[in-house]
Amino acid sequence: MAYIANDNKSNNFWILIVFMINPFLSLILSVKNYFSDYSKNIVWLFCGFYGFTFYPAKASMDSFRHREDFLSWYMKNDLSLNEFFDKLYGNSRLLDVFLPLLKYGISRFTDNANVFYGILGLLFGYFFSRNIWFLLNYAKRKLNKYEILSICIFAVTIAPWEINSFRFWMGAHVFVYYITKVLLLKKNKYIIGMATAPFIHFGLFVALLFYFVYRIAGNRLRIYVYMLFVSIFFNAISASQVQALIPKTSITQLDKKSDSYTSDEYIEGRESTATNLNWYVTLKSKPLYFITIFIILFLYHKKRKELLKSPYLSYLCFTIFFMAVSYMLMNAVPTFYRYFRMTLLMFYGFLFLFFLSENSKWYKNIYKFHLIAALFFSIIEIRIWFDSATVDTLVSNPVVSMLYQTYQPVINVIK
Repeated sequence: MAYIANDNKSNNFWILIVFMINPFLSLILSVKNYFSDYSKNIVWLFCGFYGFTFYPAKASMDSFRHREDFLSWYMKNDLSLNEFFDKLYGNSRLLDVFLPLLKYGISRFTDNANVFYGILGLLFGYFFSRNIWFLLNYAKRKLNKYEILSICIFAVTIAPWEINSFRFWMGAHVFVYYITKVLLLKKNKYIIGMATAPFIHFGLFVALLFYFVYRIAGNRLRIYVYMLFVSIFFNAISASQVQALIPKTSITQLDKKSDSYTSDEYIEGRESTATNLNWYVTLKSKPLYFITIFIILFLYHKKRKELLKSPYLSYLCFTIFFMAVSYMLMNAVPTFYRYFRMTLLMFYGFLFLFFLSENSKWYKNIYKFHLIAALFFSIIEIRIWFDSATVDTLVSNPVVSMLYQTYQPVINVIK
């Protein structure tokens, strides 16, 4: 793998030619040459191409509902912008304004759902690629196997195929993009960017709330680590107790939505859905979650002094604080699983940076177990990707896909 940035314009030109011939091949080359100046932009463009060739084959997918909703907006071609805003703010179900605005705007020009999802892919891909290369820019040498593993886990934790549930996971990447700059670069102006995340999905208001609680509490690494340790055993909190802890706001619909996520009906519905999933989908995350928590506890035990002196201490403290509370609550309220997954993303960002700056001998005996858990998680995530990635995603190109698409999910071909 190349680790010296290549500024040769001819290489940029040729990789664009490869992209126009086969975007998937250009993605492989860009990942292999991760320090090339074109890599992050090819990953960004591939996300857009994946969105353009994405097909929600199952009616149970969130993306299927968004596709139908987009088409219904197109049919209302006489709807003015003022009428749209009246409908948007007059409908108690619409709390997240970003995606409805996007659907309305794009549907004024086309009824092609491929274009709609191509734009979603580009938006997601921008923040996805920038989050990865923000970390890679800290590296001044070729990555070792420990660093490669941590950045790979970072990449697959909330991967581009999550455009299936676009709102929350897009919002999560936006939140991480800005909070990383707040906590690592110490630039508080990016709090404004963090504050945009709830407009993508109202659930990111919770993440914002946790950030402000953390700012009041400060860097209490020992307390946060103890909280994480306690959360392993003390996670039998009831939904009603969680509901009582959620502060009420002056936003009526936000309060109603928060209450619905902690209601018995919602929780029972999530449990019923989980019983219909394949065993490997249900269990895919558990080995990685357990070993991640073990790594945090072991790291604190072995490298406490280094952590307290680390320039990444604030980033780690917020991550562990948010992780501990999310893990403690997600059994009672399944929606907290999403926040735990966000903190997983952030922790592997920290671990990558810590490996770059500190001696990693402490990790040597953990690596093999960690690799197995990561491979198990990654393989199943890729299997899930095959439900929405089509044959066109892998073998077609932008020109051909505008003229013809198979709309055949990869998994159907494999089976």
